[in-house]
Amino acid sequence: SLVSRVGDQYQELGRLVEELREALRVKTRFIAIQQELEIARKMQLSFLPHEFHLHPQLDLFATMQPAKEVGGDFYDCFALDADRVAVVVADVSGKGVPAAFFMAVSRTLLRAVAQFGSSPSDCLQRLNDLLASNNEEMMFVTLFYAIVDLRDGSVHYANGGHNPPYVLRADGRVEVLASLGDVALAVMDGLTYAQATVQLAPGDGLFLFTDGVTEACDIDKGFYGEARLEALLATLRDVAVTDIPAQVAASIRAFERGAEQADDITCVALRRRADS
Repeated sequence: SLVSRVGDQYQELGRLVEELREALRVKTRFIAIQQELEIARKMQLSFLPHEFHLHPQLDLFATMQPAKEVGGDFYDCFALDADRVAVVVADVSGKGVPAAFFMAVSRTLLRAVAQFGSSPSDCLQRLNDLLASNNEEMMFVTLFYAIVDLRDGSVHYANGGHNPPYVLRADGRVEVLASLGDVALAVMDGLTYAQATVQLAPGDGLFLFTDGVTEACDIDKGFYGEARLEALLATLRDVAVTDIPAQVAASIRAFERGAEQADDITCVALRRRADS
């Protein structure tokens, strides 16, 4: 009986050792995946612009905080010519690696079509057709695209299902841009997109964002919401453009009260200089 018990215990010990070895193998693979995701996060953030001095009459700044190691939000800004600057904010459906991959494709294609499109509506139409082709995973992206003309302060824009940005007037008024009613990109090809224009006087600006801002949740599952964002933006009239995204992020963290970030948070702030 003693020999039998010793034999059983030896077999149990062997089983436990093998389970430990498998756990170590799984942990090693997990660490490798985490390292790869960290590299992917750094690569994704490196895709986004970090140089915002695109025109002497325009102050511009942007940030993106992914909820996971990689995210589906992105922003972009680039000069089209000596007088016009393109500004973009977008949000890809889903999260994680698939969203990050679709984000990279969307941004690359947008930059390509923007060089040949004469208007924001034309750019969104071409981009939509490109993204909708061979979209077997049925992913989509909401996207706001604007061209700021610094000769007269006009902003021509098109909106593919994205959160309408806010106009920040020099006197402190906050105005939401009218929704154009168009759907997200990559849903189906052949769609057309409307275009509108808003005028920025010297000292006026825009605040672009993704729904990770307004849909941020606190520990009681309440939403941050548009009203809270508008009230905050109304207090930032004299705040430097470079500080506006940080002020919004700080307000969201205070609202969350320790709740985990649920979605990517992207903010883009720009202002036509008062001396322009």
